[in-house]
Amino acid sequence: MYYVIDNGEVREAVIARMNEDIPSFGYITLDELKDNYDELGLPYETVIECASSSLRHRTSMDTYDEVSFGIVSMLDMKNIKGRRDRIGFYIKRGMFILVRIEDEDDSVGQLFSKAVKKYEKNVTLEKIICSIMELLLDGSTEALEKIEERTTLLEARLVNGSVDPEINREIFRMRNELTIQKHYYEQLIDIGEAIQQDANNVFEDSELRYIGIFTAKAGRLSDNTQVLNENLVHLREALNAALDYNLNRIMKIFTVVTTIFLPLTLIAGWYGMNFKNMPELYWDYGYQCVIALSIIVVVACIIFFKKKKFM
Repeated sequence: MYYVIDNGEVREAVIARMNEDIPSFGYITLDELKDNYDELGLPYETVIECASSSLRHRTSMDTYDEVSFGIVSMLDMKNIKGRRDRIGFYIKRGMFILVRIEDEDDSVGQLFSKAVKKYEKNVTLEKIICSIMELLLDGSTEALEKIEERTTLLEARLVNGSVDPEINREIFRMRNELTIQKHYYEQLIDIGEAIQQDANNVFEDSELRYIGIFTAKAGRLSDNTQVLNENLVHLREALNAALDYNLNRIMKIFTVVTTIFLPLTLIAGWYGMNFKNMPELYWDYGYQCVIALSIIVVVACIIFFKKKKFM
């Protein structure tokens, strides 16, 4: 898919018949790039980078003579830990090219078509670039909203007294997802800022505001991931506090039980010595008295602990 912008309108074109004086943009395959990179005036080393599998997770942009080149590992917001689509892009005066590197389900091609259809009149190359760049953030707001909803549900479970180890695992999963998203947004911010610097004087100053819109949006999303990450940190602290509280309650029960039975242990040990001069051993009511004394001790301890609100 290759297009030119003629009098503010988009029409299809053929790569081999490109006119440098007419703004153009397109979405091409890696094979098409290999066949036409020389005619398009693109550095050969960038073609090698597109074909390299060692740069699978790279998201960055480099500036060459008269052309800026970058690779984006696109994050699927519906499956953050899943396999990423990869695209390369070229920006030079009057030209913007997306290169399909890895895109098994043609999702990138669909996004490209969506961006092209966004503007029908007064189309400029800068608007097309900004529209395509913004689609790299597609689904980000919804993904962050879902994490916020999941966080709220976990908070509700904690408030209701549910202290489940699964909560800690869920917090870890969400923090991991947020970390991946934050790194992705920061890389896109770097790309947006590099385009705004316009080292090759590709854009007019008035047109750079479109790229600034994309950079600002990526920045807000990055800030939102940081806020959600901090909320999860506070949630984990609350979970740890709840776990400590439950542990303290258990230890408190053990302490009370131990304290109640300590006098009984003393009584049992005292009368278990069996000295001959212990009159209680030969008393007809000695056994009953020891039972009564034990009951009195237990009741007294329970009353004492209830008054002190230990029970």
